[in-house]
Amino acid sequence: MKNWYLFLIFVLIAGTAFSGEPSGRIADLQPELKEALTHDDACVRTSADPLQNPVETQEIVSRGRASGVIAAPQDECDCRNGNCSTFVYLKSGDSFKLALEDRLASLHPMKISKNGLPSLSGKFQVNAAEEETTIYDWNGKAYEPSLCATVTQRKNVRTPSITRHPCKNPDSRN
Repeated sequence: MKNWYLFLIFVLIAGTAFSGEPSGRIADLQPELKEALTHDDACVRTSADPLQNPVETQEIVSRGRASGVIAAPQDECDCRNGNCSTFVYLKSGDSFKLALEDRLASLHPMKISKNGLPSLSGKFQVNAAEEETTIYDWNGKAYEPSLCATVTQRKNVRTPSITRHPCKNPDSRN
């Protein structure tokens, strides 16, 4: 039994360590992405030294090539209650175009694609027991919520309760 717990702890630590989400500072981003993020993020614009703010990024790959980036600044201004400002940028020539902005605990590309770009799976942490999950699909011009559900973990119940509902305006959660 002790070996089982050690194995479980190893898997959890390894999964966290190798999650593949690079983090760094805004100053470390490629110039075009840095320019787009400093333009679109109000917190970066008001920060004393915005280029030193931490940011997590994840590449969006479509058809074997990099087509965009998910950027989530991790400073106190951008993050509240485990949810941070999250920006999705798509490559447009030599620049980046904002395709989605929301406040989320996490956002990841999915394996399924619609209209040439992968769908995105986002999580908004409501409280310790409840989260809102949203699937964003590319409609050819923008990412739009297509499937929304509330996931509730109850005490002493192994599987969470999942309730699908119509998608709300992201601003109504904040």
